[in-house]
Amino acid sequence: MLLKGIFMIQRLFQGIMLATFIMLSGCANTLKVTYHSDPPGAVLYQENQQFGYAPTTLNYKVTDEDKKRGYTILRGTTVRWASGASATISSLRADLSTGYNQQFTFIRPENYPGREADVRFSLELQKLAIMQRQAKAQEDQAIWQRYNAIKQQQQQQQPRILNCNSTAYGNTVNTTCY
Repeated sequence: MLLKGIFMIQRLFQGIMLATFIMLSGCANTLKVTYHSDPPGAVLYQENQQFGYAPTTLNYKVTDEDKKRGYTILRGTTVRWASGASATISSLRADLSTGYNQQFTFIRPENYPGREADVRFSLELQKLAIMQRQAKAQEDQAIWQRYNAIKQQQQQQQPRILNCNSTAYGNTVNTTCY
């Protein structure tokens, strides 16, 4: 049971490292656009598909043709705030010379009522994110504590290796162990 727990933790770390390598190796053909909203917390849609609350990052494949041209045209995107206010762009031209990690910010229309509600909603989302990070940190700490306890228990259970040297002097044997 003890070794199984350590093995599972080691496999978890190996999986994380592999996922990181895969993500980093595919970056040259992937454009990442982070969509923000002002105020934050508007829901992001693209072609009637919901992607979550802004800020949200979407990944786009960059073709060789896009690279030659120096830009790519991205599909239209809409954000909708809790009050019902929305903002839409029909397309977005991403200039690849500025890099493969880009950002776009939707500004809430001033003439639509309910800005205060949208700001309150944004604050609630921020509070929720903080609580989730705290819970994750506590969970991570508990995992490390379990890992260290298992490791310590394993070290205590390992048999102690004893090395001895014996030397004979006539009828007497002198043994030294360390």
